[in-house]
Order: sequence, then structure tokens, then C-alpha cells
Amino acid sequence: MQRRLVITADDLGVDPETNATIVELLRERAISATTLIPVASAAEDAVRRLKAAGLTQPRLHITFSSARGLPAWGPLAPGVGTLTDARGKFALDPAHAERRASMPDVTRELLAQLDWMRRSGMRPAGLDSHSGTLYGLYGRSMAGDAVDFCAANGLDFRMPRRLSRTLGLAVRGLRRAHRSAVQRADALRVRLPEVLVSSWLPGPMVLSYAQLRTEVLAQLRRLPAGTSELITHPSPPSAAHWLPVAEARKRLWELRLLRDDVFHRALRRAGIEVVPAW
Repeated sequence: MQRRLVITADDLGVDPETNATIVELLRERAISATTLIPVASAAEDAVRRLKAAGLTQPRLHITFSSARGLPAWGPLAPGVGTLTDARGKFALDPAHAERRASMPDVTRELLAQLDWMRRSGMRPAGLDSHSGTLYGLYGRSMAGDAVDFCAANGLDFRMPRRLSRTLGLAVRGLRRAHRSAVQRADALRVRLPEVLVSSWLPGPMVLSYAQLRTEVLAQLRRLPAGTSELITHPSPPSAAHWLPVAEARKRLWELRLLRDDVFHRALRRAGIEVVPAW
């Protein structure tokens, strides 16, 4: 069975410069997909740029937390207080919403962000979770509910069929919740990627571009049959004005990776086909 890879740039909408960079990568075919944050301050700018480029299918990057260094984001649905802090905004800590949110509030906000994209002329084919809020990384999994939402709205879901051993051991109960959600996705015919690939280390632990590229290529060599996804967060140098120094550097290196001939030759040599969706 053939190995396929979706190359995704996350976080469209965070600022105009990042939007311009991601749309340019799409034009260059250096990436095959992107995800849009409807609650971000430059989301409307992202939509304008996508439409100008003839692109209307970013995935919904569902978001229940704000970004450090940027003005706080807030929900699109009214009356979803279990998702927000005392100001009515999303907290910086993704665990805040995961631990406090009621499922009715989660569902209302999921619908509001999806409706915003569709009213803006976007046609998202899938959904994923900014900062992993839906997946149970902080102790409470909402993945099964997310699968139900995707099934009801005709969406694919970014949740790997195969959970890494390290993550499964690190979060109590995550492996059991993940297995249940995958089984539910199969029963409801919600498509999932086989595995997720990325530079998983936090910015301060990524000390060179060579280290980042080596980490990603090593994962690609172990890619299983089926369709998997490479997640990146490419940002231009201007992102340094709001990102911590090490994180801005890492994202700039991810941008470099996506345009690196060595990276693309490695994909071709391995017979990995780049596709737009799993």
C-alpha cells in the first residue's frame, strides 16, 4: 500500500504576515494544506488572501485558547462562559477550557467557528484542534464528541490512528480514550490520518536547523502505509515581535524546511506522495 503525506501549515489567521507566507507556500506547492483560526485577529485577512489565490478549502483549526504575545481571542458563540476567563476571552492556557468546558458550550462554539468559515466562503473538509484542547492532552478527552461533530457536519478529523507510545504513557487514560475515539470514527466513517509527524520539541530544545530537519526526516522514514500528516507552523521573521525568541526561530526553520530541496528529494526517494487530505 502506498504512503501518502499531507503537508500542512497551521495557524492561518494569526497575523497578516503569516497569512501572506502560508498563501505563498500554497501557491508554490511547498505545502498541500493549511488550517484557519476563525477567532484570530487576522482571520478575515486570511480569507481575502485565500480567495484572491483561488483557494477556499482550509481546514477548521478549532480554537479555545489565546496566543501569547497577541491580543486575547474570544469565542464567536454567545453565552459560552465555561470556555472563557473572567474577561470573556479565551485563556492562554489550553488546559483551562479542557478542564472547565461544558459539552453544550463546546458544541455551540464548534458550530459558530464552522459557520463563520462557511459564511466567509470557505469550504473546510476537516477539523483539528489548536493546542490539542479536544484530544485530552491535559487529562480530559473530548475526542469522541469531536468525532460525533465531524460526522454530523461531514468533516474529517485530525486525530492519528496510531498514538505515539511516549504520549500514551505521559497522559493518564489517554490511550484508552484515543482507542475509543478511533473506533467511533471508523463506525461513523470519519476519516483520520494514520500518524502525525512534526518537530515535536519545544523551541528552546531545537538548537539548529539541521536538528529540526533530521528529526522530521527520521519520522518520515518510518511512515506507515496510508495517509499521514506533517504539521508545521511556518512564520516569517516578523513573527518575532510576538513570539518568544526560541519559538520564532523554530517556526522560521520550519518555513526553511518547506522550501528545502533536501526535504523534498527525501520524499521523492521514499516514494511518498504529497496529497491535500487524508
